[in-house]
Amino acid sequence: MSEYQSRRTEEGFRRLIAFSDAVVAIALTLLVLPLADIPDEIADETSVGTVLSDHLSDIVSFAVSFIVIWVLWRNHHRMMENFRAYDKVLFELHFVWLLTIVILPFVTAMMDNRHVDRANAAYIGVLAVSIMSLVAMTAWGRRHRELLIAGEDTEDWLAHRSGVGTLLLLMVALIIAIVVPDADVWPLLLLLLSGPLENLLRRFR
Repeated sequence: MSEYQSRRTEEGFRRLIAFSDAVVAIALTLLVLPLADIPDEIADETSVGTVLSDHLSDIVSFAVSFIVIWVLWRNHHRMMENFRAYDKVLFELHFVWLLTIVILPFVTAMMDNRHVDRANAAYIGVLAVSIMSLVAMTAWGRRHRELLIAGEDTEDWLAHRSGVGTLLLLMVALIIAIVVPDADVWPLLLLLLSGPLENLLRRFR
């Protein structure tokens, strides 16, 4: 491999993070587009309360997906605060993570269409892959300490963050969504147990 191909500069690392942030921002913006079309569909005089009531499922779906993408970005941001450099594997893992971020508005729109069977399973599946890529980045940093910032804060992050518990709960939620298609996104409430489960797994480690 040539020196140019193997070069990993600090500027390249900053561009990787900036590009990731931009993709997340665009994905968050795309989520609101279906809601922006609602006023154009109103033919008769009505109230704001009626509009909100008639499109409650769309609004809830938007809110859930917005929060989900925000949480994914927040976890990514906190994770990358402990990295000082990148390599080919970390670069490619970002590709996978960003792909899931871009797809999330699409699967969200599918969930809004009641004629799409098991759209909730597709949504949870994409979310699971997204979490899996973040878990893989963390594991890769743990194995390649030269990519990390040396210090107590990084060691504390490695000791308390794995994401495996969250991933396991998502897999359970995915199974429920496949077996019970009418469950909608309610299986995602299992993620409320991610904190206690992560603490339990940390004790075993």
